[in-house]
Amino acid sequence: MTDKRDAKNLTDPTPAPASAAKPLVKPPPGIEAPAKAIAEALADTPAAPWKRPAPAQQAAAQPVKDALTEALAGVETQADAELVIDQLEAAAGATSAAAIADGAPPAKHVAEAAAAVKRAAARAPSPQTAAEVLVETARAVETTHGQDREALAQAAHETLDPEELGPLSLLAYRYGKRRALLRQALLHRLKPANALDAKVFLALNHLPHTRLSNGFFHFLTFVFNGGGGWYALLGAAALVNRKWPWQVVRTAVVPLIVSTAIVEFPVKAFFRRRRPFIDIVRAIVVGKKPGTWSFPSGHSASAFAGAWLLRQLYPSLSPLFYTLAGLVAFSRIYLGDHYPGDVIIGSVTGHVLAQGFHWLLGGKRRKK
Repeated sequence: MTDKRDAKNLTDPTPAPASAAKPLVKPPPGIEAPAKAIAEALADTPAAPWKRPAPAQQAAAQPVKDALTEALAGVETQADAELVIDQLEAAAGATSAAAIADGAPPAKHVAEAAAAVKRAAARAPSPQTAAEVLVETARAVETTHGQDREALAQAAHETLDPEELGPLSLLAYRYGKRRALLRQALLHRLKPANALDAKVFLALNHLPHTRLSNGFFHFLTFVFNGGGGWYALLGAAALVNRKWPWQVVRTAVVPLIVSTAIVEFPVKAFFRRRRPFIDIVRAIVVGKKPGTWSFPSGHSASAFAGAWLLRQLYPSLSPLFYTLAGLVAFSRIYLGDHYPGDVIIGSVTGHVLAQGFHWLLGGKRRKK
């Protein structure tokens, strides 16, 4: 396997050798794969603009895309996919993600981590090679930080979940059945509740994505990060109703701060330390962003905490507040950051915490 062959596979619409990129179905009319088309498709990647790695980091992560694409070439049948998942389960075992991160020296930069993934794909395509590449990709994501981590996570996400990116390149279309085989094999091994969670994630995450919809949901994610949008509304309420600004602070602002902080710090930290490494590998196979896994969803917790608290001040606007909260929660699935279970637990937790602290601080529902 050489870099030259990899480059050809990723940019040349001419069918590759059967062992590397065998077309499984005839692509429908209109699907192309010149470099320009691929660039246009990836321009719709739902990565938050403020988190997007620098172009140099994205380029350095390219070997991860190449390696994962080559890994898919080793999955031609359902039996191959089952073997890959067997080997993934055996390789990851019961090891926690924290143990992987603590036990391996972090990569100095994204290129070093990407090179390690590329080395795992150095052999001929096979189920064993595919498993090794997936495990090494998860290890690279878990042992890097900041924009390097984001670059690697995006590379994995764009290769294993191109359906979220918009128009598919010819290569992505050809390998669609292979991705589906891996997902199917994985879903068969999950417990019923986890399998349902993954299926709902795939259904919602694969809804049509456009620059407009991505921009809208990123805007909501940004504005309501940590409950920021609610603080703005609460500040406006305090200015409009000058007779009770301290009441707003005591019974709404403080409960929102405390509820959000509890979910974002001690709760997430607890589950992050206990997260099994295999969950990161599974996230890559399903197509979820591997670098953003956190349980429960902090955005959803603050969204529904804020909606309930604002409802106490303006009951007649409850539908508006809960619609906003619902859109924020949905955005976490649509953008590939959370499973539905993360979002549901986060929403319920935020709602309950907000009520508890509101009443603890003497708050009562304000009459119209």
